[in-house]
Amino acid sequence: MRDDTNPRTLLRERIHGQILQAILDGTLKPGDRLRDDELIAWLGTSRAPIREALTRLADLGVVEMSPNRFTKVAHVSPRLYAESAAVWATLVTRGIHWGILAFPADELPLLERLNDELRASDPNDFPPGPTVIDRFVGAILGHCSNEVLLDSIHTLDPVLQLGVNSYKGFLRSEPISAYFAELVRRCRDHDVDGYEEGMRAFLAGPMHGYIEDVTTANGYEHFEGTYGARTEK
Repeated sequence: MRDDTNPRTLLRERIHGQILQAILDGTLKPGDRLRDDELIAWLGTSRAPIREALTRLADLGVVEMSPNRFTKVAHVSPRLYAESAAVWATLVTRGIHWGILAFPADELPLLERLNDELRASDPNDFPPGPTVIDRFVGAILGHCSNEVLLDSIHTLDPVLQLGVNSYKGFLRSEPISAYFAELVRRCRDHDVDGYEEGMRAFLAGPMHGYIEDVTTANGYEHFEGTYGARTEK
């Protein structure tokens, strides 16, 4: 069992978190070299925890490592993004189900404000890091009590955030906002049966269309994933 009070564990987590945050907020950009000496000077620590953090980040898919050649911030390929998004969608579908069941009425205005923000935004202007879409989904997932499921979802967050940074030009606010308006109603009524049907339609329609556009525009075969047949764009 991991001891989160151990000084070595705390250092390791701090180093991992600082490097990851710099990648997600755009301080470190795809293709940037991650040189040990520069990281040691920046983070004020030894080589060992830095290399451990970089190995963990490589396992997440946000760092590329080639022994004795380079370590750099990864470019998230359309294929990796599509496959990660498919797994994420499967997990989030279940997490939102439980979140809807427990969603409190006094947080409905928060969802409505976030959806208004999305409706008025252009995805091309999304800054690096969590978007308003992430914040909306996170507000519902915050009421899912399955910690194992939530940990699994969050494991995919870095690749998905980098993917959105790379491919946000393919996103369209309108169909996402329309679906989020439906989610607000589901949360208000704790209507998980209607939610399941609506989620299937959203994944097979706008979500599938977005992933297909990303993959085919970048020279990949269209990706079926878990989204089903494309029904709309």
